[in-house]
Formats: sequence, structure tokens, C-alpha cells
Amino acid sequence: MLTGRKYRLALTDEQAAMCAEFGSICRAVWNTALDQRRQYVDRYTRGRPGPFCGYHLQARELAEAK
Repeated sequence: MLTGRKYRLALTDEQAAMCAEFGSICRAVWNTALDQRRQYVDRYTRGRPGPFCGYHLQARELAEAK
């Protein structure tokens, strides 16, 4: 049987602020990638040309953005 574990962090105010900032950045990157894929699907279903928006294209763009 699989069991889960829960951990509670005791963060300082500074650490909590940094965690919130990291979370916001990760959410922004995720939402951008999701939007790119949705735009690709929209283009594809309407028969418009455009590059396939897969993992490799997005990983390359993320590396360039860094």
C-alpha cells in the first residue's frame, strides 16, 4: 500500500516572500507555454500554417528566454 507524507515548513517572512516569487514565476512560465499550445491548436484546426508547438520548441525558447 502506498502512503503519503506531509511536511510543514517553518519559513521566515523573507523565505515565504521568495517562495511566493518563485511560484509566481513558475506559474507565468506554465501559463505562457499553455497559451502557446492553445494558439497552435487553434491555428491547426483552422488550417493555418505554423510550427508545431511541442516540447522541443518550447524548451529551446525557454533556454533563449533565460
